[in-house]
Amino acid sequence: MNNPTWDLLIIIFAIVAVVFGVAMGRERSMVSVIASYLGLVVANFWGNAVYALLGGQSTAQVGSAVAFSATASPFFIKAGIFIIIIVLLIIKGDFLKRAITSHAGIGSIVTSAVYSALNAGLIIMALTSFLGDSQRTSLLEQSKIINMITQYQTWLVVLPVAIMIFLGFRDKDEIQ
Repeated sequence: MNNPTWDLLIIIFAIVAVVFGVAMGRERSMVSVIASYLGLVVANFWGNAVYALLGGQSTAQVGSAVAFSATASPFFIKAGIFIIIIVLLIIKGDFLKRAITSHAGIGSIVTSAVYSALNAGLIIMALTSFLGDSQRTSLLEQSKIINMITQYQTWLVVLPVAIMIFLGFRDKDEIQ
């Protein structure tokens, strides 16, 4: 019997992301896509600096009696920054409310599903980019889906923005 691969986890994550995105609605789905972009950029720029600042280790002391330390990898530092930024922007992502008009109906549900699916790919792409070369190579050998996401990563970055621009022009025409 074959053991489950990373592909199973990725498929489950994508399904949960699409269902969650549809439940959140179009506005929050777009906020989550933008949050993923921002998280990716900030984590890639700050991750190595934070890792160097910590010297590769994290140490904390509680009072004068208890102290603990843990070794952190650049992946975990970057992933932590990425996740914190996404969560904060999704929770406090009201900055797009003026830029996006509310829509109802099947078109809004489909748009939310498309944004959420692209967002799931962006998140997987970002987390994969935080891995070291040998870890990433090993993961690419184990997962056909991650390999496909890596192969089409340019589309994952460009397509949400293109859809936002297209829908922005279309929405303007519908209002007038």
